[in-house]
Amino acid sequence: MMRRDRRHRSLDPCHAGVSLVELLAAMTAASVVMSAAVSLVHRGYALESRSRQTIADERTALRLARQLRADVHAADRVRWAAVPDEPWLIMIDMPTGTVTYATTAVGLERIVKPPVGMPSREDFTFSREASWVVRGDGSLVSLAGTSVEDRSRRPPLVIDIAAALATGSTLIHGGEP
Repeated sequence: MMRRDRRHRSLDPCHAGVSLVELLAAMTAASVVMSAAVSLVHRGYALESRSRQTIADERTALRLARQLRADVHAADRVRWAAVPDEPWLIMIDMPTGTVTYATTAVGLERIVKPPVGMPSREDFTFSREASWVVRGDGSLVSLAGTSVEDRSRRPPLVIDIAAALATGSTLIHGGEP
């Protein structure tokens, strides 16, 4: 009787390698795991993108609020549009010139016209379109912006800024630009 050496067991046809079925099963399991991982990475990127847009909108809203409050507080006279279709929302007369806040497709623009020199412009751009409303009450001016309804998962954009006029300033509803 011949003894088989254990070292040559791999030459036995029963243990020669993996079968095609085993290989397909392993490849299927690997592809399921990879597709799940890709889906999670895609969701993570989409969430990060929405978060960045929201943070950028918040920063722009804070910058707008700071600037509007500074302009209104330094104003001699503040006028706001009598009709919502006006190209300008708020016009602020100051000793250093005129500041106008006007709507754009995706935000507001601040235009400064000094008595002498070139006008300058600053944009306050948001990630989506918004409708803007200005109200005045006594010595208080408020600017409110709300995003248009959309089907995105993002929360609506809602901005409400109140600014107080300095003593002796005038608040006028409507008027010439």
